[in-house]
Amino acid sequence: MTVTSMTQFLSLFRTRRWTMAALVLALAGCGGSQNWSQDAAYVTIGGTVAGMNGGTLVLANNGGDPLSVTGNGAFTFALKVAPYSHYEVTVRTQPADTVCSVTGGGSGTAASSVSNVQVTCLPDVTVGGTVSGLGNGIVVLENNKTDDLAVGADGAFTFAQKIHDGGAYSVTVKTQPDGAVCAVTAGAGNASGNVTSVRVLCSPFVRRALPDIYRTGKSIAYSAYRGGGPGVGEMPTDAAVLQDLGLLHSAGFNLLRLFGADAVAEKIVSLAQANYPEMRFQQGIYLRGASASCVDSVNQSQMDKAIAIANAYSNVVTVSVGNETSFAANLPDTCLASYVQSVRSQVQQPVTADDDYTFYAGLTSSGEKPDKVLPLLDFVSIHMYPLSNSGRWDWHQLGVASGPARATAMMNASLQQAVDNYNAVAGYLFRDYTGSTVSVASAMPIVVGETGWKARQTNGNSLIELYTANPVNQKWYFDLLNGWQAAGTGPVSIFYFEAFDEAWKGLDDGWGLWDAARTARYALCNTPAGSACNPSVYDGAGYYP
Repeated sequence: MTVTSMTQFLSLFRTRRWTMAALVLALAGCGGSQNWSQDAAYVTIGGTVAGMNGGTLVLANNGGDPLSVTGNGAFTFALKVAPYSHYEVTVRTQPADTVCSVTGGGSGTAASSVSNVQVTCLPDVTVGGTVSGLGNGIVVLENNKTDDLAVGADGAFTFAQKIHDGGAYSVTVKTQPDGAVCAVTAGAGNASGNVTSVRVLCSPFVRRALPDIYRTGKSIAYSAYRGGGPGVGEMPTDAAVLQDLGLLHSAGFNLLRLFGADAVAEKIVSLAQANYPEMRFQQGIYLRGASASCVDSVNQSQMDKAIAIANAYSNVVTVSVGNETSFAANLPDTCLASYVQSVRSQVQQPVTADDDYTFYAGLTSSGEKPDKVLPLLDFVSIHMYPLSNSGRWDWHQLGVASGPARATAMMNASLQQAVDNYNAVAGYLFRDYTGSTVSVASAMPIVVGETGWKARQTNGNSLIELYTANPVNQKWYFDLLNGWQAAGTGPVSIFYFEAFDEAWKGLDDGWGLWDAARTARYALCNTPAGSACNPSVYDGAGYYP
C-alpha cells in the first residue's frame, strides 16, 4: 500500500467513525420520555383477603402464577399481565378448617392495575344441639350418615367432625337407647355459622295397644278412585264415596285401610263419621324416595295431613307410615324410622309402617333390614301375594291328578304360602327398645295389611293369572283367609286387597271384591252385598292343566 492510499484509508475511517457517533448522539437526543427499547406498561392483579383464621390459602390467576397467602389483607400476584388482557382469580388450595371463595372482582379485563379482587373465607362450623329426656340410656346420633356420636346424658352435644359453613347437615338417630325412643327435630338444614339448634327429645317407649276392632271387625283396603286416580288429581264426589261406604257396610266391612293422606282421604273419613259411625280407619301415608337428609316436601305434606286427620277424627284408630317403601329401595331406612318417630310423637293412635313381608323377615333382595324401624312400631303390617309371587311356591301341583283335586291342592298351597310368609316375619329376631333380642311375634301384634286374589287376568305375561285369575279362585282364597284368621293361629287382622277394581292401576287392576261398576263378585255370595253361592261353592276354579 502506498502512502497516498494509506492516507486516504485513514481519512475515510475517521469520517465514518464520527458519522456513527453523531447518529448515536442524535438518537439519544430524541427525548427521555420515549425509549424505543422499553417494554409495554404491564399491569398488576391483586386484591384483599378477609376471614382467614390460620393456614395457607393458595390463589391462582388464569390458572397459573400460584400465590400463597397466610393472613388477611392485601395481595398482589407476582406476574404482571398485558394491559386489556383477561384475568381470572381462583382458589387453588383451601386453608385448613376454612373455605375461601372469590366473592367480588375476580375476573375481567385489566385496563390498568387491578386491586379490587375480594376473597372471603369462612371457617368450618360445628353441628350440635341438646338432648333431653334420655334418662340412663345411651343414644347414638349421626350426622350426614357419618360421625357417630354416643350421648349418655341430657344436655348439649357437638359432633366431632366440622362441616363447611353453608353446607348441609342431617342429624338422625342411629341407635335408640334401651327403654326409650328419641326423635330429632330441627335436625336438617344448611349451616349458617355453628349449628346449635338440633333437638333430640327422648321419652319412655310404651307400645300402644291395637283397638279391639282389629280382632273383632272385618277389614278391607279401600280406595275411592274411579277414573284417572291420584296422578291426575281425581276427586271422587260425595255421592260416589257414600255409595262405596254403603256397599262396604252392607258386606260387613267396618275396618278400612286408606293408602294416602290428602283431601280424598279426609272426605272418606268425614263422610263415614257422619253416616257410618261404626266404621273405623287405618290412615295411610304415601311416601316417595328421599335423600339421606330425609327432607322431602311431598313426604312432609303427607305426614302433616295424616297427623291432622288422625287428630281431628275419632274414627281414625291407627296410622300407617309408608306403603312398601322397601320395593322402591329409594327411601333410606333411617328416613323411614325418623318419619315413624315424627308421626308417632304427634298422634295418640298406634303406628305401623306397611311393607312387604320380605322386608320384615329380613329377606329383601337389597339386603335392607327392618331393625331400625321395628323398635319404633306398635304393630307390624305385612303384605303378601301368593298369586303375584308364584315363583316362590308350587302352584302347578303336578303331583296331583288334573281336575278339581289339583285346584284344591293349589289353593291349599296358596294359603300355606301365606302362612309361611307370616311365620318368616313372626320369627324374625331384632333388638327391641328394651335392649332385649326378641322375635317380632313376641314383641308386637302382626297384621296382614294386604293380600288378595285377582278375579280376572290383567297381566298377559302371567301364567298363573291366565289359569287361575277368576271369581271362583278369588272366593276360595278369601274363604281360606277368613278360616285362618278365625283359627287364631295367624295374624290379628287381615285387610283384604281390595274393595273395588281401579282401572287406573293398569296391570295391577282386577283385585276388587266389586268390579269398577260396583257389581259384587262371587267372593261376596251369601252376604247382603252379593248373590247366592253355587251349590258346589268352588266349581269352576282354575288350575294348571
